[in-house]
Amino acid sequence: MPPDPDTAPKKEKRFLTDQMILNLARMFVEKGLARRDQIDELNTRRALTGESLDTLLVKEGVVSETDILEGMSELSRIPFRHIADMSISREAVARVSPRVALRYKVMPIALQGDKITLAASRVPTLGTVDGLRMALNAAIDWILCSDSDITRTIKHFYGLGAETIDHMVASSREPDIEIEGKDISVETADEGVVKFVNQLISEAIRMEATDIHVEPFENRLRLRYRIDGILQDIPVPKGVVQLRKAIASCIKIMAEMDIAERRKTHDGRIKVRSGKEEFDLRVSVLPTRYGETVNMRLLNRQTMFIDLENLGLNKEQMVPVQYLSSMPHGVILLTGPTGSGKTTTLYALLDKISSPETKIITVEDPIEYQMTGITQVQVHAQIGLTFAAILRSILRHDPDIILIGEIRDMETADIAVRSSLTGHLVFSTLHTNDAPSAVTRLVDMGVEPFLISSCLEGVIAQRLVRRVCPSCREPFAPTDVIHEEIAGAYPDRIQDAVFYRGRGCPDCNFSGYRSRLGLFEVMVMNDVLRGLVVHQRPSTEIKYKAIETGMITLRHDGWLKVLNGHTTIDEVVRVARKADFGVAPA
Repeated sequence: MPPDPDTAPKKEKRFLTDQMILNLARMFVEKGLARRDQIDELNTRRALTGESLDTLLVKEGVVSETDILEGMSELSRIPFRHIADMSISREAVARVSPRVALRYKVMPIALQGDKITLAASRVPTLGTVDGLRMALNAAIDWILCSDSDITRTIKHFYGLGAETIDHMVASSREPDIEIEGKDISVETADEGVVKFVNQLISEAIRMEATDIHVEPFENRLRLRYRIDGILQDIPVPKGVVQLRKAIASCIKIMAEMDIAERRKTHDGRIKVRSGKEEFDLRVSVLPTRYGETVNMRLLNRQTMFIDLENLGLNKEQMVPVQYLSSMPHGVILLTGPTGSGKTTTLYALLDKISSPETKIITVEDPIEYQMTGITQVQVHAQIGLTFAAILRSILRHDPDIILIGEIRDMETADIAVRSSLTGHLVFSTLHTNDAPSAVTRLVDMGVEPFLISSCLEGVIAQRLVRRVCPSCREPFAPTDVIHEEIAGAYPDRIQDAVFYRGRGCPDCNFSGYRSRLGLFEVMVMNDVLRGLVVHQRPSTEIKYKAIETGMITLRHDGWLKVLNGHTTIDEVVRVARKADFGVAPA
């Protein structure tokens, strides 16, 4: 572990020279990380290409970036740190202009009096040090960080595309001026705008966002990404507001829309490629008071599919889920609000039971993932191809398993129930708060309770919570009320429990969270529950009996994932109400 710059003995730092790089290569040979012939070969290439030896060592996979930074730290006496382990001072960021930070690729970390701490991905040369001292008029303390850490942190604090926007604003006085209805900003700054829009999309792909929102207001342009189900503000340079019309026009050109018409709504598609992956962007444009607001939905069909084992089901829940999916007939429902991952779970279940011996037909609106070996039908309500209409035809195709994207009305519910009674296994979704409420919802739709009792085999309710970032998670103490509730749920585990929260780092876009997992509530029907359904007992009573027979509630499952260090208390409280924990009726 490198010494902390504040506590380590002060030694004179050495700055980058050709000799230092040669010493670094010699160090790698002595440590057995590289061979002499590899170094000689790369030295020859360095003379031809002009690339530095340390860059070639990483590029060719001889050593890792961490090896380079640790070696440079040892030779230069500049400490190597991870940005996730440090708190970044806003005062330090304000002291360094975006142009200086981007030109020298440095990230300000701390400011103490007239001394500023800068992070860099390489040991600076003496010329760089002198240039920055003059530009900042301050003494500089240096630390080394990885290149990706520096890049992502600069984007977060200075704004996406800061260099591009800075150049465009400087070279164009009034890019928003219109003459006789013609937007000249498209012509004056088209190359820079295209570059910025490409950066906007590529950054969203890198951060695994599902939506991009570009929203104009009176004095600013707001950019937001929906990441792990939550909208996050993405910093952009202040000057970007001057280019808001050009940005909207550029996106409309890419989506093959009419850029001259700004008073109507527009819909279009953009296809982009990032590496070997292809993405579809569904673009929607709305006219607002301050310009056109744009939403882009990112779809990557290669990464949508998740195996059943990776959804977040614990061992106790996996057994009943596998039991339900192996039923020869009956109805299995998944419930939860929009965006809770119901469709992903259905795809994972179908993938498990799909085989050459079974015929599976799905009715979806829309088809979100192409599955090999499964017949998938798209709903087109405009031409009368509704869920109910398709289901009537599906039964003549001799399916073993039917997936209905959503039960929306009485007719669809009735066909689903009757299909299960004629020997089919039917999967579908409903919008209810928990598993027992699915019974009440079907009754409200007009399905007879005795039919529900005879055909419903199980209900899986689910929510999605964000995983705490493993790079920056830190222990913290919960409130007494929450601690008491978790102790009541898991008294045998509370003694040694460690609760985490995310501090925020470049890996998680300083949100404290990375990716998502599911909370599940699995209710398997039994004779007791079927009797309650027939007698039209309230959902609270059905829920209590289900808990008595082993059902783990959403909130209960959430606390288990908190105790396992997968998510945070705040996330469980956000998606699972306290009532979901289950209380015996009076």
